[in-house]
Amino acid sequence: MNGLSINAQQTPTGFEIKFRGQKYVVNYPDEIWQKYPQEAKDVLFDNLVYSETIHLPLHFRRNNIQYNTSSPYLQTYFFQNMVMDLPSCADVDGTFTSELIKEYMNLKVYFKDQEIKFPTYRHESRPDSAVVSLSFGKDSLLTWAVCDELGLNPQAAYIVEPALTYEERHKDKLAVKFQKEFGVELQKIEHTVGQLRDGHRLGVGKTEVGWGLQTTQYAVMILPIANKFESKYILFGNEQSCGEYYMDRQGFVCYPAYDQCHTWTKQVDSITRQLSLGGVRTMSVIEPLNDIAVVYLLFKRYPEVAKYHRSCFVETEAGRDHRWCMDCSVCCKMYLLIKASGFDPDSVGLSRNMLSDEMRSYFSLFGGVDVNTYALTGRGRDEQLFAFYLAWKNGD
Repeated sequence: MNGLSINAQQTPTGFEIKFRGQKYVVNYPDEIWQKYPQEAKDVLFDNLVYSETIHLPLHFRRNNIQYNTSSPYLQTYFFQNMVMDLPSCADVDGTFTSELIKEYMNLKVYFKDQEIKFPTYRHESRPDSAVVSLSFGKDSLLTWAVCDELGLNPQAAYIVEPALTYEERHKDKLAVKFQKEFGVELQKIEHTVGQLRDGHRLGVGKTEVGWGLQTTQYAVMILPIANKFESKYILFGNEQSCGEYYMDRQGFVCYPAYDQCHTWTKQVDSITRQLSLGGVRTMSVIEPLNDIAVVYLLFKRYPEVAKYHRSCFVETEAGRDHRWCMDCSVCCKMYLLIKASGFDPDSVGLSRNMLSDEMRSYFSLFGGVDVNTYALTGRGRDEQLFAFYLAWKNGD
């Protein structure tokens, strides 16, 4: 059979996946995994192993995949999430949505058995406790600050993505300072399984396929941390632009990040409610805000939190020693929005002038090609135009 094989097992600190002779792990800090009830771990295990690997047949052009785990409880959720993300993957990769959907629809998936494990463990939770998925980006920082002001005592969780070359190094430095100032320890989950999204590492070239289930996976993965702190809420920084979409060249609806859109956030909430028997809700407290409003509110109302801001993926050598590479569309966008809001980008380490003519290709407003897909929506283009106007009014 022209297929792939996934072998996985639980470990004392999480679980591991063996694929093509390599081992990939998910490890929790301290005793978080050990203290999570076994019946709850078993449900998470089947579902996370599946969701972390179901994209691999599309990478390797295989027509079936075999698991040594049971059929996952959330399989239909992951299926919809994946299908709705494929148009964005095709658009970024320069392939065709119809071909990706055809391959995925025709994929045969086999499990060791069909004994679906249903959730049976109810999380004990308190309404004054929350976990924020903290990346130190503007959205997650504002989410943490708002929740802190509301009295939700937000803890912070971070899932390490090894494909992002220097990101963890910079976040670790920020986390030490953040903990010292606010008394919140970053609960960091080791996630070398993330290498299974890295097309370069897998030898298939750079691709977006596999990244579209990220937020859904994170919500499930954070549940043991929510259990430790008896948290009623898992909070993501999904803001207004996450709900935007455009039509791709084949006429498919294309969400730049479907797993963060408003409609799917409700489904992720349904997932965590089911897995915790109603104990844990998932939501966003900044969902109505556009990017420029997020930046303004963060820097205006919470300057003590804003100084930790970093949004760049720092995937290149330019980001080795700085938390911003200052040579990408994300850095340009953040520089512009901070300027438009009337603040100094240098306060967060953006020391290069990102509005010079040489940065033109990073702005969709000027027909730039090296842009983030969010900038291709009508709202993204209009927001850039408005931001340039405000920056000009501020004297730039």
